Formats: sequence, structure tokens, C-alpha cells
Amino acid sequence: MARHRSRLVLAALACVLGAGLGARLAPAQEAGPGGGERLFSERGCAACHAILGPVPLLPVTERGAERGPALWDAGSKFRPAWLKAWLERPTPIRQVRYGTLEKGMNAHPALRAEEAAAIAAYFLTLRDPGVPAGLIPSGPPPKPVERRALILFLKKQPCYACHQVRIRKDQNVTPRVVGGFTGPSLVEAGRRLNADWVYAFLKDTPRYSPNGRMPFFGDRPETRFSEQDYRDLAAFVASLGAPDGKRGN
Repeated sequence: MARHRSRLVLAALACVLGAGLGARLAPAQEAGPGGGERLFSERGCAACHAILGPVPLLPVTERGAERGPALWDAGSKFRPAWLKAWLERPTPIRQVRYGTLEKGMNAHPALRAEEAAAIAAYFLTLRDPGVPAGLIPSGPPPKPVERRALILFLKKQPCYACHQVRIRKDQNVTPRVVGGFTGPSLVEAGRRLNADWVYAFLKDTPRYSPNGRMPFFGDRPETRFSEQDYRDLAAFVASLGAPDGKRGN
């Protein structure tokens, strides 16, 4: 009887230890893309973000119902470190509510570090095969490229009318932020965006933002860019605020 009682005690202890081990393993099982996908579903993130794309063109009367950007190309678009950090501490990228011109910013819930890492890992698997790999050279753009891009950004197409950007027109002048609020800020675009995605976005804006207000370059003479224009502007945008002058790729 004593021996039988001992075996029962040992069995119960094993169950307790096993349950404890299972509890410790649970977070690890939730880590990575699989755990991130489950969290995305459980948190109802699909109510605001589409993960299948490209997204369709909506009637103008329905565009105000969009509550957040599509993420079907997130793995091609975002830099991993920025993505995880933003999910932990969301900060506004635009100064108007998504899909509208109304002042005010959309609130986004902050995630715990392990949740942010898992969901970021999942987002990074959502890649667009239409984005080229390694087309835009890494590193800060050469001065001739930067000059041509500034002309495109500030004169040929007044991009700063919708996008904030920090620029310095003279080496002796402190850089300052200029630009509008209706589009996403580009002040630190190089921390957020991959250069090759910026190039793809500029070349085929309807694919990535069919319902936005971004002009579709190339559909009219006044917005027609050359191949060099696309590359120069992508290199410039992806260098803005990039850490150590490095562009995302």
C-alpha cells in the first residue's frame, strides 16, 4: 500500500512538473510567424488590415470605411527593427485619420515585446513577388542622385505638399521639417521603408494604393517619370532618417 501511495505521489508530481513545463513552453510555441498569425487573428486585426492583396479599387463613397493600411506586402515594405519597435510603441505616421482628410490620428494598441516580435515575424512573411530584390543600391545616395531627387520631390512633383520631410538646402543651414500632413510622414522613411519597395510603389502606385490620393506616376504627361527618376526618388526617400545613412533593403 505504501509503495502504491508513493507511485501515486510521483505520478501527481510528474503531472504538476509537466504542466509547469508546458506553461513555460507555451510562449515559445507562440513565438515566430505562426504565433504572430494566431495573435493577428485573435486580436481582430483583420478588421482594419487586409492581408490578402493587391486590394481592389473601391468606389469613392466606400473609401472612408477603410480603417488601416493593407499589410499583404508588409514583409517587402517594412524594415524588421522598425516594425517590431512600432508595434510596441505605436506613433502616428500621418496627422489625419486613415482614409480621410479629417484632422486627428488613428489610435493603435501597443503590444507587449513578445507579442510585437511574433506579429512582426508574421508580417515579414507577407511578401510581394512584384518587388525587385537589390535593385536600389545600399548606402546613402550619391550627391547627383540626391540633387535630382530633390528637384523631383520639391519642384517637378511637389511631394512635400502631402508628405513631411526634413531637408537642408544648404550645408550651413540646420535641417528643418517641411511639408503637409495628409500623407504619411517621410521624416524617418529610411528607418521604416525598404528602398526596393519604395521603387515598386512609385512605379505601380495603383497596385499598392488604389484607393489613396497618391498620384499615379506615368498615367499623364505631367506625372511621367523616367526609369532614372523612379530610382533616384526611391533612393532618396529610403535614405531619409536612415540609421547611419543606410537605406532599407
